Amino acid sequence: MSSSSAIPVVASTARRYPDLRPGEVRCFLHERLPRVAMRGEIDMTTEPQLTNAYRELAQLTPADVVLDLTEVTFFGCVALQLMARLTARLSPTGHKLVIPSPSRPAQRLLELAGFL
Repeated sequence: MSSSSAIPVVASTARRYPDLRPGEVRCFLHERLPRVAMRGEIDMTTEPQLTNAYRELAQLTPADVVLDLTEVTFFGCVALQLMARLTARLSPTGHKLVIPSPSRPAQRLLELAGFL
């Protein structure tokens, strides 16, 4: 992925989800922008949750989507699949995937994969 197609990273205040458990992926569809929040280790065990998150978002009218990775401690390649699918769906509509303040582990993989 070229730098011109990199996913925008927007600095913002971290949002806290006190009831989000480690290893959990959850959609918040009724916020100003739809948001997918993740906490803890995002690996193969979270693949069903990532798939469900994509299905929920795919039912919405395309809009910018916030991917909240501030509380991720491990960001595996399986999460990149969600990002690639969302980017492929949003790009033709002019919308984007926004990642505010990713954790260091998430940022490292995003950089290595060319998303940042």
